[in-house]
Amino acid sequence: MAIVLIVAACVRLGLHDGLTYPHIAKKALLVGLVVQGAAYYAGLYELHSVQTARALFSGMLKALALASVILWGLFYAVRPLEIGRGIFLPAIAITALVVPTWRLLYNRISSNAGFLRRTLLLGNGDLAREIATLIREAPDCGLELVGLLSRDRISMTHGQEGVIGTYAELRDIVERQEIKFVIVAYPDRRGTLPVEQLLEVKFRGVEVEEGVSFYERMAGKIFVRELKPSQLIFAEGFTSRPTTRRLKRIFDVIVAGIGLAMAAPLMLLTALAIKLDSPGPILYTQTRAGEFGRLFTILKFRSMRTDAEKNGAQFAKENDDRVTLVGKFIRKTRLDELPQLWNVLRGDMSMVGPRPERPVFIEQLDQQVPFFKQRLYVKPGVTGHAQVRCKYGATADDMIEKLQYDLYYIKSYSLLFDLSIMLDTIKVVLLRIGAR
Repeated sequence: MAIVLIVAACVRLGLHDGLTYPHIAKKALLVGLVVQGAAYYAGLYELHSVQTARALFSGMLKALALASVILWGLFYAVRPLEIGRGIFLPAIAITALVVPTWRLLYNRISSNAGFLRRTLLLGNGDLAREIATLIREAPDCGLELVGLLSRDRISMTHGQEGVIGTYAELRDIVERQEIKFVIVAYPDRRGTLPVEQLLEVKFRGVEVEEGVSFYERMAGKIFVRELKPSQLIFAEGFTSRPTTRRLKRIFDVIVAGIGLAMAAPLMLLTALAIKLDSPGPILYTQTRAGEFGRLFTILKFRSMRTDAEKNGAQFAKENDDRVTLVGKFIRKTRLDELPQLWNVLRGDMSMVGPRPERPVFIEQLDQQVPFFKQRLYVKPGVTGHAQVRCKYGATADDMIEKLQYDLYYIKSYSLLFDLSIMLDTIKVVLLRIGAR
């Protein structure tokens, strides 16, 4: 967009006058950054969902509309930043046409077989099937899945889709199919892994990668169904340095303090709406498990009837009839979470972390979901990697999915990661994704 703006200035004013237009480089940079941010919030960086021409052009128009509103507001507030309509509007029109067209052209070229690395999966279990699905659903990953290998002929004949041979045939299949990338996605490797063949193909220039690491890098989560304790103990990450913890705490206090001050009028209106909508207290308090299982009282705006748990504790569900009229709105917009900023100031929670669960649910889920209690190794958060990546979990399968994201967050624990999650949270709140 920045380059397009300079080109539009040159077309409108002539080469010399366009390049000497007052502060054109700085203005172009500003416009480019705003448009890039708007493109992110319009979902244009989610490559799996913007493969079609319709999705690309629609997303670009949304991004440019948002960017134009922001920029016109800046131009009005800070006059020296203003760009003439004769330059700005043509630049917007050109960007709306050129950028999606370029993306479509790039997608077509990059998805051509000649640009893809031919890939072989060693294994045909749960992990291998998940990786196969990831590759097939991500045409932008640069891989072409040729097939899977099973341990022996018996497992090969059990109706596994895409299985083209056994471990013993690894070398021959790599040569015959011109494989460039082998992913080892078989959990029980003792005495069964074709070590010599893997070493040979690796020395011949074929890239070999461990399946769990590949899945983690591609999906942004840890595959827990075949995870062993040793993989958590000896893996990189899963450490929390004192300096990182101190910086995170300072960050939490600053953000929570500013958040409470800025949200005070909105919280007052929310409290009034709850009071007028249904009888009962404005705030809802509940015992949750914090860092290392320490119990604390969480604060939320009440979104359910006061008798919501007359039959005992239970998960929220789709179209929950216990939710009040105002409750539906504040859940969708995440306004019910605002009082948790006080929990952050008190040190019970962090701005970013796993969702705080009730002790009764933790005991239940620990029996069904492997490594579930390991999510208690960090403070729970107002938002988190799992909260912005998937919907509210109400079943064991949902909880496994969320746990995979939570463990990845704990492994990759850093302040920069927290900042990226908070940016994602703003997007989720604005687009009202995933709340119940």
